[in-house]
Amino acid sequence: MRLWRSSDDLRHRNVLIMGLGTKDGGVGSALFAHARGARVTVTDLLDESVLGDAIAELAGMNIRFILGEHRVEDFISADLVIRNPGIKRSNEFLTAASDAGAAVESPIGIFCEIAASPWTGITGTKGKSFTTHLVSHILSSAGVKTVAAGNNCVSPLRFVDDDSIYPVLELSSWQLSEMNLHRRSPHIGCWLNFFADHMNWYSSIADYRFDKESIARHQNPDDVIILPADDTILPVISGEKYYFSSTHAPPGTAKGSYLEDGWLMWRDPEPVRLISIDTLPEHMAVPIHLDLITPAVCCAVAAGADPFSIAGGIATFPGIPHRYQFAGRYGRIRFINDSAATTPDSVIRAIMNPSGGKLVLIAGGGGHKNLDYGPLASIIRARVHRVILFRDDPASIRLRNALKGMNDARLRTAGDMHEAVNIGISCLDPDEEGVLLLSPGCSGAPLFIDLFQRGDQFISCIRAYAGSEEL
Repeated sequence: MRLWRSSDDLRHRNVLIMGLGTKDGGVGSALFAHARGARVTVTDLLDESVLGDAIAELAGMNIRFILGEHRVEDFISADLVIRNPGIKRSNEFLTAASDAGAAVESPIGIFCEIAASPWTGITGTKGKSFTTHLVSHILSSAGVKTVAAGNNCVSPLRFVDDDSIYPVLELSSWQLSEMNLHRRSPHIGCWLNFFADHMNWYSSIADYRFDKESIARHQNPDDVIILPADDTILPVISGEKYYFSSTHAPPGTAKGSYLEDGWLMWRDPEPVRLISIDTLPEHMAVPIHLDLITPAVCCAVAAGADPFSIAGGIATFPGIPHRYQFAGRYGRIRFINDSAATTPDSVIRAIMNPSGGKLVLIAGGGGHKNLDYGPLASIIRARVHRVILFRDDPASIRLRNALKGMNDARLRTAGDMHEAVNIGISCLDPDEEGVLLLSPGCSGAPLFIDLFQRGDQFISCIRAYAGSEEL
């Protein structure tokens, strides 16, 4: 399929946005094409009842909407199709567009083709969103005009022409695949971690890893790659290396950030203390987030922040929704919304986070990704007081099979989120320490629209119990 190039003029050309969506990707693409004088058509399988907010943002513009269906005639008449990267290039409508001569692109493909100024890209199987927002917050606290965008639902095409903004982008494997087609990697790349995911999309874990490795594949010698201190998965890299760890110092005298004796450290080449872990707010001091502070420090320093200006940004970061989010209390019970835990490994990390008292887990509630639930089942048996699954969604069925033989009193089922929350609270005593954790281990659909709606429903259901304070 032909790619769009920065030299291609969009004035009076037909640009088709495939997938407006309920988030920002399609809207940002439509605004980008409209601003360049294109004739813009938006097509989406959803209708106006679902897409109303996105359509409202484009009101007053000369944009045509084809909703509730895709029509092949719209694709074969397009000069450029901008698709959501979650739509495979083998899609029949995209094939028809390509055969008719259209360029087929994604927002990140266009962004990396145009972007002239340095920017930071962050990838990993887990922790991308939290780290991206933390880096952006640290830079903003240091006086840098910045924005967190990319896979976190903010379109990078909204600000691609504004050189005053420093972009920090969360990059999924699908977005990195698009960047690889353009032979681009970020000036500062960060590789957080890697484990199995999206095996319902990729034919093998090697294919998944190949796309992820695009974070560094096309870097230049003056670029920077940020890696875990014990990582060996990216052995051949042109750029300068920074390292991070939450358990030990980087190797030798390498630049990097790590935790030591209760302090967040930076070394270049001498070690210096940045902030005491004891002074961090509770939501930042949990291990699942401490693991992401050290790579965020490396990203911020590589982007030009003074290491000694970083502590304030870390201490004031509020966290982000759906990523091990402290959502309130009921007596001594803490509610945690971890709806973005969409793999079994992510749930294991959430369960292993030290927490006082009994742990009740709400899991399932979506589609599985052809991943192994066996290790998660073993952890649930060993560490979870009660687990609540949903009745009929694909992921709950798989996890229930993995938990076969578990005592019926420990394994409960619910028809919806309201019932799941009520069962969960009934399993805990508000006069005793305990945690009700939503950590699904699967995508949101088909039981929910997406992971965001799933987490929002969890928070809505606990509001009857939780105090007004959000932690």
